[in-house]
Amino acid sequence: MTFISYAQNFEDVMLWRALKHVPAGRYIDVGAQDPVVDSVSKAFYEHGWRGIHVEPVPRYADMLRRDRPDETVLQLALSDEAGILELNVFEDTGLSTGVKEFADSHRTQHGLAHRTVATPMLPMRTAFASLAGQPVHWLKIDVEGLEEAVLRGWDSEVLRPWIIVIEATVPMSTEVRYQGAEDILLDARYEFVYFDGLNRFYIAAEHSELKAAFSSPPNVFDGVRLSGLANSELCRGLLEAHRAEMDKLGETIRVQRSEALEALAEARAQAQRRQSEIEAQAQRDVQTASAALQLAELQRSAVQHRLDAVLHSSSWQITAPMRSVGTLCRRLLSAFREGRLTSGIKRRIKSGLRICALAVMRHPTLKSGLLTVLKLVPPLHRRLRAMLAPPPAAPQGGSLPGDTLSAMSPATRAVYLALKAANGRE
Repeated sequence: MTFISYAQNFEDVMLWRALKHVPAGRYIDVGAQDPVVDSVSKAFYEHGWRGIHVEPVPRYADMLRRDRPDETVLQLALSDEAGILELNVFEDTGLSTGVKEFADSHRTQHGLAHRTVATPMLPMRTAFASLAGQPVHWLKIDVEGLEEAVLRGWDSEVLRPWIIVIEATVPMSTEVRYQGAEDILLDARYEFVYFDGLNRFYIAAEHSELKAAFSSPPNVFDGVRLSGLANSELCRGLLEAHRAEMDKLGETIRVQRSEALEALAEARAQAQRRQSEIEAQAQRDVQTASAALQLAELQRSAVQHRLDAVLHSSSWQITAPMRSVGTLCRRLLSAFREGRLTSGIKRRIKSGLRICALAVMRHPTLKSGLLTVLKLVPPLHRRLRAMLAPPPAAPQGGSLPGDTLSAMSPATRAVYLALKAANGRE
């Protein structure tokens, strides 16, 4: 896992170089401030380390609790005795201090406003009593001028961090002021090993093997990355460059989004126009088809009207016999061509004779006269009887079976019975 540096002056890089071989180590951060920006402990936390944070400013203490819910946050100040500290709080900065001289300087020389907060104060030996006999791998003290007072409240025989880092300059200046704190550390068997321009690093005598890690400042061989969140000018430049790049990227995205929305709107408009065109064409097709249907209906009505007029006209009724004769002539011509004329004439003669015979039989006088005539001309009588008789021969006894008679039409049956009666009287 890559080590990402969050500290202001690469303090975490130097500590990691010396302690990266320690798995899940422990730290104490006095004056922890923000849990991310300028944090010395954040990178260690990401690598599984845990520790205790001392932060008297209420806002930063709350931020630490939210960001590090599994760590201890002590919202108090450390000194050489228990009591109440009048803490001068400069909001949103790391300049809050219990030293009135420094607070007045920030106000008069830099125009920074502050408020005073009464803060509980304990000596280090009391605040960290629970750590007695347990290893602490590094202790950082950044309390804006109260470093010496904090160390005076420490029991160096009970709590011995492997490495101690203290801020060694007057706030917001390069003026060094560390002598009182260093005397305490040297008396506690700690050795000064490194100064980074802001902080001084000390190693416990029993861990002198860590001394070699401080032979050079942070460099490319440390293999770390910058978070870009620290307040140093270096990181500020990175942040500004990053923001500029993000702004440029944001503008590019905005332009592309605008173009995409315009293209989408145009596509929707085209689709809407195409849909409107299709609907209009479909409506025109329906109207055309409806008009054609109406025209066809009008034409049909006109033809029917003309046909009805012809069929009901005087000329059509007057020429009806002529059309009938024409039809008969056409049929006779067709029958003649096909050889059906003789048989057709015979069928019609037989049919006419049957009709005449039926009519005669209905009048007794005509019937009697016809029979008298037929007796005078026996050949005609026989001819008529043969023509009017049904095709099958009569059975023995001169009578037809009942089913044959019942199958005859009434006219044929009447003629047959009259002829049979006349024949019986011969």
